[in-house]
Amino acid sequence: MNLVMSKIINLMREQKYNSAELEIKHQLKKNPLSFSLNKTHAVNLLWQEKYNLAIESFNKCYQINPNDYDVNINLALLFNKVQDYKTSIEFSEKALAIDPSKPEVYHNLAESYFYINNLKLAEEYILKSIELRGGIDTMEIFNFKDTLNIYTDVLFSKGDEDQFKSVCTSLLNKGVFLGDIFRKLFRFDKNAISKDHLKYLDDILISIDDHKNLTERNITKANIYSCLAEYNQKLDKKLSGKYYVLSNKLISEVQRYSLYDRQVFAKNAIEFFENPELEKESHNFPSDLGEGLIFIIGMPRSGTSLTESIISTAENCVVGGEKVFFASQCSSIMQQYVNGDIDFENLFQLGQRYLDIIDIQRQGKKFYVDKLPQNYLYYKFIKKSLPHAKFIHVHRDPWDNAISLFKQYYVKEITYSSSFFGISLEYANYEHLMNKWKSEENHRILDIDYKDLVTNTDVVANEIWSFCNIPGKYNKSKRPNHFSQTASKHQVRQEIYTTSLEKKEFAEFKDEFLENLNNQRSYWENS
Repeated sequence: MNLVMSKIINLMREQKYNSAELEIKHQLKKNPLSFSLNKTHAVNLLWQEKYNLAIESFNKCYQINPNDYDVNINLALLFNKVQDYKTSIEFSEKALAIDPSKPEVYHNLAESYFYINNLKLAEEYILKSIELRGGIDTMEIFNFKDTLNIYTDVLFSKGDEDQFKSVCTSLLNKGVFLGDIFRKLFRFDKNAISKDHLKYLDDILISIDDHKNLTERNITKANIYSCLAEYNQKLDKKLSGKYYVLSNKLISEVQRYSLYDRQVFAKNAIEFFENPELEKESHNFPSDLGEGLIFIIGMPRSGTSLTESIISTAENCVVGGEKVFFASQCSSIMQQYVNGDIDFENLFQLGQRYLDIIDIQRQGKKFYVDKLPQNYLYYKFIKKSLPHAKFIHVHRDPWDNAISLFKQYYVKEITYSSSFFGISLEYANYEHLMNKWKSEENHRILDIDYKDLVTNTDVVANEIWSFCNIPGKYNKSKRPNHFSQTASKHQVRQEIYTTSLEKKEFAEFKDEFLENLNNQRSYWENS
């Protein structure tokens, strides 16, 4: 058995996950209750970022041995990944009871409490994690960049600006590249970036080819170019544009995603809800769920974070950030449909399960805001399972939107943003779906134009309040206190500005982008 496990683990380390999966399943047929095999299977799924399947597999391990630290801490991690913070806290506390000396359990607790807006506990737990990992002033802490990101986000969110700036500056002064920290500090205070910080980036670019594999090299260089592009945005637009192009070219070279997958999903989603078999079962969908839920949808970088910050000023309202629930659940439902089956039980329970997950954030408040832009892909699922929910659709000029996307450092989150072709493809998918959903009666969608949002904010806010039946009025003075859990976290605290309209950058790509966009629009018209 030891030889078999060694073979499986070696396959996993070589990222031959499918081969490892086949060998694991073969062995599980012989010994289905093997704790080590089930645990290895769960880790194999986790390493592939198949979070829901990994949860199922770790749950099997938990049934076999509920006192295993690794099982509990991995379940805590996974439930954080799928944003089920209540369950994550439960497993973190179980792991803590088994072994209170491990820093990762405190990190998990800090992450959970941060996202449910308990900043006091979030800071307490992240500081404990940092302490157990050597302390903020040691070089060892740089092995845990996710911990540093949570800590600095907690400081920024609680308004401890002096400490936020001090920590970020101190970390960058250590001479270790931290792209996220660089961007956070630059967006907070441009003058805090020193010549030494910039020189260190240049030094890495000179030496990096000697000591990293291709994927790591590309991602690190892309990250550095992204930082340099943002730094030079107002100093040297030509140089800034060059760095953005270099960064996205390197990202494109390491990505292994088909740009057409979401187009296929969009077509399947339309077909799915026109399926007669589903129509026969439509009476099983709940009819009483979703009151007070507000979903902000649209393309990323279209003004969804700004809209969220405006609604966050409402009384009796909680903003929950970008919830991935429907993205993860609907993808698996659609995959089963493509394979010839409809998971009716899962489908009909979507709404109640969503409400159960957000309950720890909502805390009894009447209004709850979910700002995952790509929920436009899952609009029909949400409307069916939460029929009283309302949708704020924010739309922006395609070229302005494309530029804003292209200038963000996305590797996994928004894979199409690294090329203007990918953005044109996605924008056409999005346009078609939104036109389809809005053509239906009782669609419960309010359209907001980004230009109106930034030039007539009070008027647009009144429209939102009226559409969502929110009592009271928009409170402009409260908006800057909002913390956005996205790339816009610093931007939304600033004054609302109009400089993001009618952008002039990347002019050499504009005609090709518009041509590709129109070609994709024609594709949808003729399909």
